[in-house]
Amino acid sequence: MSLYQKIENIKAQIIDTERLLEMVVDHPIMAESLKEKLNELESELKSLSSESYEAKVRLLFSGDAVVGSMGIKSTFLGKTLKPFQEMVRTQAALIRFGKVGKRGAPKKGIASDLYLTALPIGSFGVELSQIESEDLFDAQDMTEAMKNVAKLIQDTSIDDNTFEKAIENTPKRNLSHLKNFLEELYDENSMLKIECHDLGLEIKEPKVAEAYQRVTKTSDESEDVFLTGILRGILLDSGKFEIQTISGKKRSGFINPDLDEETLIEYDRKFLNETCELHLQKHRTKFVTGKEKINYELLEIFE
Repeated sequence: MSLYQKIENIKAQIIDTERLLEMVVDHPIMAESLKEKLNELESELKSLSSESYEAKVRLLFSGDAVVGSMGIKSTFLGKTLKPFQEMVRTQAALIRFGKVGKRGAPKKGIASDLYLTALPIGSFGVELSQIESEDLFDAQDMTEAMKNVAKLIQDTSIDDNTFEKAIENTPKRNLSHLKNFLEELYDENSMLKIECHDLGLEIKEPKVAEAYQRVTKTSDESEDVFLTGILRGILLDSGKFEIQTISGKKRSGFINPDLDEETLIEYDRKFLNETCELHLQKHRTKFVTGKEKINYELLEIFE
């Protein structure tokens, strides 16, 4: 049972106990017994540590890809799990960057491969887990990455403004993975339930369709840009960079997750406040509302 399920189970018991207490509030024996049980349940709820990380996520589906609680199309799983894995992998890399300044540079990259560890039923679905690492920080980063991806999917289903804000803080490579993931759900008329750590959410079929249409109508064009400028900063805490062009314009954006910490530290040492050549990728994202966002991704710095 996930932490989310444990929390929801205890909350349900608390509600039931409170209702019983209201019914027998004047009974001297039963009322005291229920009050004692209520205190125990509330103490148990508080004792569940949100710092206990287990890198697991449950995805539940419905619709044409699922036959009751008996099975799910293997082709559907293959087409949905690959983009979901890639979204988690990209997000985990960014999270690892963000933690470098707080706990020192990690000796190795995060173990971000997910394994199929269970087939939960309720509709029908899969449980994906990180099982190849016993590193506490790996489990923490992967859990956070899974929750961030779940929140991105949920934000995409809410409305245009919420989606645009979510994409603003999301690596552009995840836009195509998000589209591929939602496309399979849409084609099979499936809802989506996600449970991860203390997070649980459900997106009904109509909202899945809205999310897919919203992403489909969003275009992302990319081009390589080479320019001469001055490096103003590399922020390991946020995985971002800032530069100033020769003409005085400021540019900022995400650091490519494939650049390791040692390389970034060397860039900072050699080029901070110095004129250098920068290889960037320019992303132009156009939304269905007509709004447009331009973001930059740092790929390389050289003399």
